[in-house]
Amino acid sequence: MTEMSTRTKLGIGILGTGSRGVYFAGHYFSKHPDCKLSGLCDLRPESLEFARKELGALPATTSIDEFLQNPDMDAVVICTNDHAHAENAIAALKAGKHVYLEKPMAQTIEDCDRIIEAAAQSGRVFMVGLELRYCSLMVDMKRIIASGEIGEIKIGTVTDNVSVGGHYYYHGARRRKDYVKSLILEKGTHSLDLANWLVDASPIKVYCSGGIDVFGGSAPNDKRCRDCSDADSCEYYLDTKIGYAMDYGDVKLNTDLCVYAEECDVHDNALVLIDYDNGARISYMECHFTPEYTREFMFVGTKGKIWGFYNNEQDFKIRVLKRFTGEEQVYYPEKRTGGHGGGDTGIVNEFVDLVRKGEPVFKGIKGARDSAAIAIAASESSETGFPVSIRPNKMADMICS
Repeated sequence: MTEMSTRTKLGIGILGTGSRGVYFAGHYFSKHPDCKLSGLCDLRPESLEFARKELGALPATTSIDEFLQNPDMDAVVICTNDHAHAENAIAALKAGKHVYLEKPMAQTIEDCDRIIEAAAQSGRVFMVGLELRYCSLMVDMKRIIASGEIGEIKIGTVTDNVSVGGHYYYHGARRRKDYVKSLILEKGTHSLDLANWLVDASPIKVYCSGGIDVFGGSAPNDKRCRDCSDADSCEYYLDTKIGYAMDYGDVKLNTDLCVYAEECDVHDNALVLIDYDNGARISYMECHFTPEYTREFMFVGTKGKIWGFYNNEQDFKIRVLKRFTGEEQVYYPEKRTGGHGGGDTGIVNEFVDLVRKGEPVFKGIKGARDSAAIAIAASESSETGFPVSIRPNKMADMICS
């Protein structure tokens, strides 16, 4: 047991007080019986001011060094912009803090590997926020596949239907590659991680073809919905007084840059082909202008086939069809409280439990690296038109759990 694991409550610091950081702090860590919020950090004073209004008069600073010196802080929840994930995670680990890092792990494979090395040397708990592994649908799909019901998976397809893509991404900075690299990395790492987890293998080669076919265009980069003459007819008009509610809580987006601006260069649709080290092959489709907001999973094994359906309303459904007998089974996984189909609740509870145990654990670190690596390789492949190989990380293989 470490000294910090024996405290009455674990001190939780929030690094990055944007929408996800405030939501996660307010809905989960502040309400967990074993946790208390101990500090806030963000580069933007206005963001800290908003967070303190929502979360209480907590110690707040724009200096990460000052933040990490807080003696009442046992763990850091990192919800900063993606490009800062690596430096922030490494700094927190070196400061002796347990770390919960929002996905994606990082924007380059090299940075993922630097985080893995820092985690391995830290003696602390490190997790990446791939909470959909804790959703009841995915837990049940994993159980069915692991039981051998469909045999060894050989091929499959995973689909991200993102009806809210226009509002979520193309009104603000995430419409630019120089900010998010790609929406496969920003958004798709959830589904890619689930594919890797269910196939139980690591990716070795990726090919991607993508395009920006609905958003982007010739509008000035500073054009805003509030000044637009087409506001009454544009499907993507955003009223900053009302905002646009996100799917994981009462957080609202209010950035109203025009979705048809010249600077929009992040693909709004893409197809990715993935080869795995166990011989399986998976295709992944991401589209940000579909009518529905769902995830769909289909895998074919040597003994049968499994389908899984996910949406935020938790209308979960699993269908299994046996190859030789034609027997069909249908499952309806239970609904759970919390965002991401109960995944947010599940992953927070596990993180806190692991920190309480006081032993170094790197839960899902290999999966986090693999899912980011697919997206990073896909971005390169879409630019060059050629497949991209993914090199393994031996340390992740050694320490992963």
